Amino acid sequence: MHPKHHPKPPPGQPIPQWSSRLSVGNAKLDEQHITLLELGRDLMRLLETKAPTNVQIHGVLEDIVKLTRVHDALEEKILEANGCPTLAEHKAVHLSARNHLTNLLSDVSRNHLDKAVLVQLISDWMDHHIHENDLPVKGYLKHVPQPPAAA
Repeated sequence: MHPKHHPKPPPGQPIPQWSSRLSVGNAKLDEQHITLLELGRDLMRLLETKAPTNVQIHGVLEDIVKLTRVHDALEEKILEANGCPTLAEHKAVHLSARNHLTNLLSDVSRNHLDKAVLVQLISDWMDHHIHENDLPVKGYLKHVPQPPAAA
């Protein structure tokens, strides 16, 4: 399977709007992607306000982290069940992204947040996740294999 070229915006661009060209062909994963993109836009809007509190930022970022954990686990399960040859790399990228997000959450908790860094990391990560991680393995994400029937 050869990855298709999916044009992506330059780093630090706004969170992309959902469109059918971002679909991986799996309704549940697409739904989670839509929600993650919406949460990313919510975070960006919050950061654009004059004085967002760390409590507000932490709340939205925590929602992103929680959904990311659920989403990554489902994606990995589907990729594994469908025999994706790049599963190990996919898992490594997920782990790295989760670690970055968890570190950002920790920074917010300790009042050590650099908003510019947060904006850059969230916008780049959200775009990267779909364009560079998921769309190239779209064929392995479309179907959730059913467990064999009990005899």
